[in-house]
Amino acid sequence: MIKKFENEKHLLKNELMDRLHKEFLDIYNGVDLNSIQSIKNKLIELYKHTQKHFELEEELMDNIDYPTKREHKDEHAKVLSEMNYFINMNPTIFGKNIMKAYYIEKLPYWFDAHLISMDSDLASYSRNQMKIISV
Repeated sequence: MIKKFENEKHLLKNELMDRLHKEFLDIYNGVDLNSIQSIKNKLIELYKHTQKHFELEEELMDNIDYPTKREHKDEHAKVLSEMNYFINMNPTIFGKNIMKAYYIEKLPYWFDAHLISMDSDLASYSRNQMKIISV
């Protein structure tokens, strides 16, 4: 296992978001790091999962009129673009090594930073909006 779901760090107390984040890590951790093909296959699987994941989050943002949804959606577009870039990168030894480095180093760093900053804010705003609606 490369990246563990840590409740203290990753749990947002939003059922949908927590499920999607756990699924992301399950896919991520299913890789064989000794196989470039496994890394590429998992990156493709993560890309597809992340597209759906972001669609659901963005639907939530629209439904609750999340005030920083533009910035959050831009971040989503950026990471999808990065993933797509590495999936379609030139299949040279250098390109394969860069893809592997992206998978091992950048993706888990991005996951933590995005979840702790943007997604935690979205989850908190969503909870507050639900409280207002239920009053």
